[in-house]
Amino acid sequence: MKLKPRDYQREAVDWALNEGRAVVVMPTGTGKTLVASMWVDELMRSGKVRKALFLEPTRFLVEQSARFLREQGLDASPVHGSLPKSLRREGWASKVVVATPEVVLSDWDRFKSEKFDAVVVDECHHTTGKDAYLKVVKHGRFEYRLGLSAYVPPSRRKEIEENIGKIRSWSWSDPRIAPYIPEWEAEVYEAPLNPEEFSLYEAMESLWESHHGPDRALLGNAIRWFVRDGALALLESIENSERLADLLKDLRRDVMTVRPLHKLGSLMRVLNDHEGFEKSIIFVERVSVAEALAEKLSTDVLILGRRKVNPKEAIAKAKMPENRIIISTSAGEEGIDLPEADLLIIWSNVASPLRFIQRIGRVLRAGLERRYKWVVFLVTPDTVDVDSLIDGLLQAKMAGVSVNISEEVVEYVWSLSRRRKFLDALDEEPMPADVLSKALGAPISRTREALRWLCSRGLAFYIFTPVGKVYFTKNSLKKLKVKFREYLEPDQIEAKVRVRNDRELSVRGGYERVKRRLAKVGAVSWLHFSTALMSGGVERLVNLTYNFRVEDREILDIILRNAYSVKKFYLS
Repeated sequence: MKLKPRDYQREAVDWALNEGRAVVVMPTGTGKTLVASMWVDELMRSGKVRKALFLEPTRFLVEQSARFLREQGLDASPVHGSLPKSLRREGWASKVVVATPEVVLSDWDRFKSEKFDAVVVDECHHTTGKDAYLKVVKHGRFEYRLGLSAYVPPSRRKEIEENIGKIRSWSWSDPRIAPYIPEWEAEVYEAPLNPEEFSLYEAMESLWESHHGPDRALLGNAIRWFVRDGALALLESIENSERLADLLKDLRRDVMTVRPLHKLGSLMRVLNDHEGFEKSIIFVERVSVAEALAEKLSTDVLILGRRKVNPKEAIAKAKMPENRIIISTSAGEEGIDLPEADLLIIWSNVASPLRFIQRIGRVLRAGLERRYKWVVFLVTPDTVDVDSLIDGLLQAKMAGVSVNISEEVVEYVWSLSRRRKFLDALDEEPMPADVLSKALGAPISRTREALRWLCSRGLAFYIFTPVGKVYFTKNSLKKLKVKFREYLEPDQIEAKVRVRNDRELSVRGGYERVKRRLAKVGAVSWLHFSTALMSGGVERLVNLTYNFRVEDREILDIILRNAYSVKKFYLS
């Protein structure tokens, strides 16, 4: 192994090797993947294991774990549903295969033919009931088994021990471990729309696309209410707004027939997965949703936010130990001394960094005696609901507030966002907005909205060409240099270039001089290029604005090269 293990990691490896079938429970951030890689490596070196399977719950974790294992010197390959079949075939031939349980089931014949001797089950608390995890573990002929988890619910211990092995926990209060873990952990639970609900979502998106002005804004809100809070909230809004009722008159029957609370199943799963919690606070936007959840859950639920509720009496009741679940609307975000909680569940995601921070900060503070705490976000994949969560995370970070959420969680959330498909496409090929829109079958307005968002975060960039702006990413930079080389060759012209970072800087001169001056500038959030060109005996003033964030020196040089080649596309 290239990484030197800590003593508790070495202890875990030795114990798991001795057991043969074992489950290692350690807090997030303490290096469980290194434990697993050492376990596999030593089994292979001893000749006890020829091939090993790593099970991960998501495509992102598959790629991340495979990369980590390769860095430690193991022959590891990722296998997941997003890879073409040719790459999946190559992946299955590796000594260590990292895969989602779903792709193992879909490639079952190939999996069986490879004859795996060992399995590592990450997030092994899912290995119960009818989960795909359990099907793979039960039907795979693994002599050696290792489970990894940050927490195993008591009600699942027996089944997990039967299917994987003996459970041993390394406590976060262990002085060897405490320095490496955060005070709390964030998780994301998906709450997908079913086919009928997604059809309704797409129909509402089409309506939004065809309207303008106030109607468009109202439809945008309606879409957000639906995927964030549920059809119950949307129906309530329709009943309270004649204009919205008229806009959605052809869809009202669909709204009434889909599930009123599509996130309910995921909420129940969160409560079951964290069954040992002392007190949980669930943040929702609508009182009607809070009341519906109170009815679905149990009698030990208290709702804050009703207009007629006396705040003092409500808080006093909320602090009673027997009231384990509190459902709070926005009234509980500030101005109310909510009780301490070890499980915070965000039902309604908000983009506002202030509200995002208030929700987390008011409940995750010191007080509960050395209890590990969790924040769980319920998100509807491939919709604006994920976008709101990403905006909240990024805006809080830009505001200088650490929300203590791992890069892995942020990347996982990002993988669920509809904006991701635009970035993935630009990673493959630089292209104008209209071409990107057609390639993905997305409305041009949504495409432009996504491009603006990607550019503002420094994830995508553009250059000017005769066909307009061509968007690209760092991953497609090589293709951009080849396909649009002509528009990246500076001419001998003088220009004024202004850039913004912490302040605004203005530079005059040719390409080489401006490049040297800007080499001392850090991240740039905006660049404006101005020059005068002669055309048909007439002098024309040309202005180009690059409105995106640039932190990479190579990207900044590409922008300058493009600007100083303005004659080739402006006069053509």
